[in-house]
Amino acid sequence: MTELGMTIAICTRNRAPVLARCLAALVAAETPRSSFEILVVANDCGDDSLQVALRFADRLPMVVVEEPQGGLSHARNRAIAEARGRLIVWLDDDALVRPGFLRAYEAAIAASPRCSIFGGVIVPCLDGQPPAWLVAGLDVVESAYAARRRATADVFADGNADLPFGANYAMVADVQRRFHFDPELGRRPGKPFAGGEEIAVMRAALAAGHHGRWIPDAIVDHLIGQERQSEAWLWGYFRADAQQRISGRPPSLWGRLKACRAFRRYRRARTVEQPREWLALLVKAAQLAGKAGVRPAL
Repeated sequence: MTELGMTIAICTRNRAPVLARCLAALVAAETPRSSFEILVVANDCGDDSLQVALRFADRLPMVVVEEPQGGLSHARNRAIAEARGRLIVWLDDDALVRPGFLRAYEAAIAASPRCSIFGGVIVPCLDGQPPAWLVAGLDVVESAYAARRRATADVFADGNADLPFGANYAMVADVQRRFHFDPELGRRPGKPFAGGEEIAVMRAALAAGHHGRWIPDAIVDHLIGQERQSEAWLWGYFRADAQQRISGRPPSLWGRLKACRAFRRYRRARTVEQPREWLALLVKAAQLAGKAGVRPAL
């Protein structure tokens, strides 16, 4: 198997229109000097994602494979098995690379041969006509949209520090093959808010002595579809995220009371406060509800 400089791995499931925009942005990006491939893994797709990807074969060095077992971690592990690049760059199907993206990764790995993990900038981009309250308060909730902003090329080695997110990060292939993704983590059928599979992999690699580096010039605009631009979606995200962090601890009666009170404060503020203020209360109430195991209805 011929080794290439980079593999850009994109895992997708039933989002053909978004995938087309992702690939079109790669067509418009500056081409790296070294050889590369675009590897699309169609994960249990029932739409025309395969056909959409193949339409770009005359403009990009495309490799398209199918992974029938549903779940992002299964798709990522299939990408590891198929990748031919020395560096595997992970890109979400709703991430639009900016022009210098590929060359930024190429330059970073050349400049930092001792680093095995690289992370880029993720800028949330509200698609369509977003609600005014979300535009005004986006900075309060942008963590729900995988925002990652870095201005300097800091090196990191601590698994408890802020780490890159799966929409825009890379790992040296030889290292990545030693750290596969846990199928119990990551989005999968029935678990739309699940995640953390890439964080677990990076922490394992860092614990084994590897180092990482941020690449501030590797930037993607992360498309946020209208299905994720509602209070209900944000509530579900922050609640599920908090619930995943409690590690099976049983909720207390006091915790339930705090969650219900926080929910009422958020609902009152919704009618009288500015978006940034009531969105902060939404986040707090949803997190408390997740920890307490309660489900106040929006």
